[in-house]
Amino acid sequence: MINGDASLGSLKISKSRKGIWYALISVSMDVPEPELVNGWIGVDRGQNNIAVAALPNSFGKFWSGKQVKSLRRKFQLLRQKLQEAQKLRKIKDIERRERRIMTHINHIISQQLVKFAKDYNMGLRFEDLSGIRQTSLQRRKTKSDASQNRDHWAFYQLELFTRYKATKAGIPVESVPAPYTSKSDHRNGLIGKRVKHTFTGVDGYTCNADWNASQNIGQWLGFSCPVNLCLRQASPTESCICNGCS
Repeated sequence: MINGDASLGSLKISKSRKGIWYALISVSMDVPEPELVNGWIGVDRGQNNIAVAALPNSFGKFWSGKQVKSLRRKFQLLRQKLQEAQKLRKIKDIERRERRIMTHINHIISQQLVKFAKDYNMGLRFEDLSGIRQTSLQRRKTKSDASQNRDHWAFYQLELFTRYKATKAGIPVESVPAPYTSKSDHRNGLIGKRVKHTFTGVDGYTCNADWNASQNIGQWLGFSCPVNLCLRQASPTESCICNGCS
């Protein structure tokens, strides 16, 4: 506002739980049009690695989820002890503290993602995880562990933070369908096998599974059926047996 880059909007006065008063001011500003980019950086999100962003057929950056898992378990055990002691108000304080820490982590990662894209003049692509909580089944044992339960992970918040930071920086952001991004070979689109952190192609090729997924997200061009997956047709008028040919 001081430089004249933003116009003043509404003002709201808010009092924190500690009795501190804040003036919350909304502003409006013009953002640059998305730049023409050299390509797309795919961003794969998960629990072992919060995010993996890779340049096309090149190196990737990994943001490990080890610290977040440890914090989730720590706060879960602390809440259990407080519940046994019937300290319900303290539980609320712990939950708010946990949310603040996770929000801070997502802010840091989103800033680094935008900088990574800016440095290489790339756009960012995320897999569309809409409805993942309803479509992705979890075992009861997994759901009972806060560090493993996907419902407790703020995947969308990371994307939301990245989007508004990227928009301000003039970096385009896209979403692509999530199916098979983790199971397809980024070199040829063939379905391979993923075991924990390793992806194995049909020819024995191996690589980091999250890096492979980020490559697929960044290179996504639409659903297709590789030619060598189609059975030989009996006649030119017959169609391919698979429904994915494009």
